[in-house]
Amino acid sequence: MKHYFNRILLFTTIISFTLLANSCSNDEEINDATHANNQKIIYKGEEINSFSYSDLKLMKSQLEKSNIEVSNVDLNVKSENSIQSKEAIDNNPCVVALKVTCKTPHPDRSGRYIDASGVLLVPKKNLLTDLKNYRIIIATPPTYTYNNLAPSIAFKKVSLIDGNNELNYLYFWTLQAQSGFAVLIPDYPGFGDSYGQCFHPYLDSKAMVNSTIDLLKSAESTLSANGYRYKKELMITGYSLGGYVAASLARKIETDLSNKYTVKLLFTGGTPCNLKQIADIVRHSNYTQHTFFLSYGLWGYKKNAYPQIKITDYLKPPYDTQSLTYFNGTYVYVNEFFPHNPADIYTEKFIKYLDTDPDLAIMNSILDENSVKPWKNKCRFIMIHGVSDVSVYYQNAKDFANQQNQYGGNVTFYNTVGDHIVAVEGYYLKASQYLKLYE
Repeated sequence: MKHYFNRILLFTTIISFTLLANSCSNDEEINDATHANNQKIIYKGEEINSFSYSDLKLMKSQLEKSNIEVSNVDLNVKSENSIQSKEAIDNNPCVVALKVTCKTPHPDRSGRYIDASGVLLVPKKNLLTDLKNYRIIIATPPTYTYNNLAPSIAFKKVSLIDGNNELNYLYFWTLQAQSGFAVLIPDYPGFGDSYGQCFHPYLDSKAMVNSTIDLLKSAESTLSANGYRYKKELMITGYSLGGYVAASLARKIETDLSNKYTVKLLFTGGTPCNLKQIADIVRHSNYTQHTFFLSYGLWGYKKNAYPQIKITDYLKPPYDTQSLTYFNGTYVYVNEFFPHNPADIYTEKFIKYLDTDPDLAIMNSILDENSVKPWKNKCRFIMIHGVSDVSVYYQNAKDFANQQNQYGGNVTFYNTVGDHIVAVEGYYLKASQYLKLYE
């Protein structure tokens, strides 16, 4: 009995020492979510799904078929219980998807609120999770127009056998959660719980940054309520629209002195930065790969913060009315409804006279207001962009990186092969490499 007691005491001492060493040896502050009055928020979130090793292997296989690099993920996990069979181990849940929710300001800036939602991916609780301090990754998703692709809905309904490339982003970050991260993937305003409450504020940086910060607070309280310890310094990442939101979010965090957050790594791909520059390239092009991007932005502005703009100044019939239907959340592949020649969609007034017609001056102000502006970044900042991108345009990203460095910031910029679709492979490859450094 005495020997048994001594073993228990020794085990408890080791665990206590490990917890203490883990918290003290890390030079990063460990956060706990609290209200302003220092009362802890108790919000455990809704478990909407869990994934076994077998599920993750299917995800990894789907990503590999799409030429997406996931070699940093090791799914050859051994059970602590030697009696368990390999089949039993493979069926053990190892990643949990928790739905997080909050209230966030309506993107029309009226003072009203909408219901924001998103997904928090975490490793399944066990002894090791109790010892670990998790890096929170905010992984803002690429453009989507279909409400069922909102992460909180997609994770609830996900099918691992349909080979849907639209889910690759979610698969990739689920695998990273298994590798030891807490991953927050927000639903954008107008999707998920806010579907029907507002039109998606596409390319409105203020609306999407505010909702992401509010969801981050909810995610922190969810982590704490479920017994997960987490690091203060964030990793923020995204591709395409996700890159735009990620860069805008990191800039907000690093330039707003009232903000409690800090960023360790900002990693973006295919990022629209200077929206006016992109609009100018589109106006003077004969071909663009994703013509609907700019149209989506026009409607996002009109239906939210900038109701004074006249859609007929920018879009030709029938797109000045009909295109709104394409963005109602029920269509997956909206791009197929739009011709690739901008002259077939946009008015002559917009194409030729954006810089000279007084009626259009407001659009230049809107695009400038919502562009990512250079700042003196403190975090490590990595950008990657496809050299053949004719949707978000390589030159836009390259020029921004140069301006950021000239402003006193520091960006590492990588070229990758391909257009806006193919270049995502380069984004995942670099992401896999940098993730190893920032766990």
